[in-house]
Amino acid sequence: MIDAALEGMVILFNIKSMLFMFLGISVGMVFGAIPGLSGQTALAVLLPFVLGMEPVTAMALLLGAHVAVEYAGSISAILINTPGTGQAIATCWDGYPMAQKGEAARALSISATSSAVGGLFGFVVLVAFIPIMKITLMALASPEYFITAFVGLAFIVVLGGGSLIKALISGGIGLMIAFIGLDPMTSVPRFTFGQLYLWDGISLIPIVVGLFAFPEVAMLMAKGGSISRIELKGSQWGLIWQGIKDTFSHWAILLQGSALGAVIGILPGLGGTVANLAAYGLAANTSKEKDQFGQGAIDGIIAPESANNSKEGGDLIPTIALGIPGGAGMAILLGAFVMVGLTPGPDMLTTGLKYTFAIAWILAVANLLTTAIGLLFCAPIARLSFLPVYVLAPTIMAVCLVGAYLDGNEIENVFLAVGLGFLGYLMRRTGYPRAPLIIGVVLGGIVERYLHMSLKLYGGLFFLRPISMFLIAIIVLTIAAPVIYRSRTKAAAGVAK
Repeated sequence: MIDAALEGMVILFNIKSMLFMFLGISVGMVFGAIPGLSGQTALAVLLPFVLGMEPVTAMALLLGAHVAVEYAGSISAILINTPGTGQAIATCWDGYPMAQKGEAARALSISATSSAVGGLFGFVVLVAFIPIMKITLMALASPEYFITAFVGLAFIVVLGGGSLIKALISGGIGLMIAFIGLDPMTSVPRFTFGQLYLWDGISLIPIVVGLFAFPEVAMLMAKGGSISRIELKGSQWGLIWQGIKDTFSHWAILLQGSALGAVIGILPGLGGTVANLAAYGLAANTSKEKDQFGQGAIDGIIAPESANNSKEGGDLIPTIALGIPGGAGMAILLGAFVMVGLTPGPDMLTTGLKYTFAIAWILAVANLLTTAIGLLFCAPIARLSFLPVYVLAPTIMAVCLVGAYLDGNEIENVFLAVGLGFLGYLMRRTGYPRAPLIIGVVLGGIVERYLHMSLKLYGGLFFLRPISMFLIAIIVLTIAAPVIYRSRTKAAAGVAK
């Protein structure tokens, strides 16, 4: 195994493979930062170019782009409160408030550093799982996937802010949107109103653009000035260095987010958006600065960004071992495996083990290169937050509308984004949190699908499986521990008085 690891390193570290990795990272950064140009689009654009390439060179190009997209999605999330990809939704909720305080460079630095640590954590998990990949994955089934997704819905309560009722209403609207389209079991149209456009459901990009980007632009135009409400004080490089230190000083949340992301990545079908949202929700429940969430909390950036990057290492485990892609991006990579002559499954764990280790090394190196580039360009990117709103607002609107259209090349996406923009503005003005709505949209379909599968395969008591019970116990302890701690702290304070 050590020989295969060294051989994988040798076949990766050559000029040709590294140049293609850098090219992939550059493409991924652009596609990730622009809302609507998703990581899947980047991979689809690059896929034809891998024909005839050596396997490792092809993977360096594609996986480099895939890794870069995960970080780059946080750039627009922090600067304009609109995630470049669905995997950066939760990053908006504290990244943008930090940008409004004149600390965009610090937020971008935290995101880049957290992404690097999360990516390296995913690399370690991938390498550690290589000997036991197939045995472990065969033990998991739909009940475990259902429980993992269902706990994400529970975070609606955590992210509700001051009003539980408003949070539940917002989450309910999200679930209603998630159920639009064909029923997964009967293929009967639901809430489609006779429109073929709605048969496949509503895509996430126009929803996010409408709910987050348009209301923020409207508020900016009403107030004038710039995104940052505070004049720049000190050096941007000082803020970047502060962001790096912030990340490592909050090591507990960093490791928590990385671990959760890796676990969610291992479970096929959940994806980076679930990892991003779940890590944020868990951090909001366990962080020492939970009162600052939504106002520029450091943990609110560290948790989701570390999770959506560590998820990549977990995603590769079922993709390599069983040929089951963990998400849409991995499905494209799976196709690339076949195109370049790699066969997922036992071959990748025996005769092709050197290629598996080469892929693991690509994951680690691409994360480090992406972070280095991200930190290098933090300062100039952060200066966008100080541009006058009359320059920035039309640009943001144009980019978001184009992004909504490009997500499927459907003009209906544009109309939908504009309509949801009015809803988002109304929710903001009336104090309804938008985060629970997004959680409902993302997790509603996943929970429904795995619930149907679990009931059909295991009956009504499907949750009594040993692994399912173990996951439930961990979830209960995770949610209950902070509540017990707070109650004991209040009781101790009462006795002291």
